[in-house]
Amino acid sequence: MKFFLIELEYTVPMEKLNEVTPAHREFLQTQYDKGVLLLSGPRVPRDGGMIIGKSSSLEELQEIMKNDPFVKENCAKYIYKEFAPVKYQPFLKEWLEL
Repeated sequence: MKFFLIELEYTVPMEKLNEVTPAHREFLQTQYDKGVLLLSGPRVPRDGGMIIGKSSSLEELQEIMKNDPFVKENCAKYIYKEFAPVKYQPFLKEWLEL
């Protein structure tokens, strides 16, 4: 399994982003339910967001994220950064090993 930090940079005005956010969060919840995502949220200040997820490959994760309403509505640019967790809180062990 590979692990990724996905950084979002918003590319539309906040009004448009606010319209699409409920569908975006619904999409994210589906990925949480599947075990793909660990956490997500807006950056502070709210000019983008951060997501931590896992997948067997970068290409697989990018394919999943193509269905995100933020992608479909061109609301954000996605930057994928792979990393290898070596230290973590014990409660994360199950998610990291699945």
